[in-house]
Amino acid sequence: MIAFLAGTIADKSTDAVTIDVGGIGYLLSVSTGTLASLGAVGDEALLYTHLHLRENEIALYGFAEPAERTAFLALISVSGIGPKVALAVLSALNPQILANAVTTEDVALLSSVSGIGKKTAQRMILELKGKLGATLGAGDLASSGGAAGANATPTAASALAEAQAALFSMGFAPVEVAEALVGADGEDDTSALLKFALHRLGGGA
Repeated sequence: MIAFLAGTIADKSTDAVTIDVGGIGYLLSVSTGTLASLGAVGDEALLYTHLHLRENEIALYGFAEPAERTAFLALISVSGIGPKVALAVLSALNPQILANAVTTEDVALLSSVSGIGKKTAQRMILELKGKLGATLGAGDLASSGGAAGANATPTAASALAEAQAALFSMGFAPVEVAEALVGADGEDDTSALLKFALHRLGGGA
């Protein structure tokens, strides 16, 4: 297995990057987050990788962080989700937001991703709940900034769900809501969560 590639960026497109390693160009499919984290053509880069083998296809996938690769592997273990859909999920939701969505059973957020319908979102929750956080590990989640609600108490989880519902009713998109609540770990007061989220949505840090 190819664990990672370190070399020079030879080419970039909207969903892939070519890394020159000792004169050999490796084409890797990547998420939008990983693509955005890379420098320009000619810059040095290191990507963690997954080599996916199928009957008539060999594809290489690249990830800026180990947590993203771990989340990718968890996603493709779900029945009906292949590498392309998994990459689409990670392009819309980073590992911390994905873990939170699974933990809080946020079907609306998961099904907002292109290629993920309500039934697939429910299957993701069923197959990944209780596993995704453990699979990513505390270290991986910490490197991604932590997952709001990933270790929440029942009271905190309830407050989080109420805050999410209130924000949805205000017209905010699921992805906006998820990102706004990242960092609110363990908070068990709905009003405080709303204040926290609205501050971030309004441009505050």
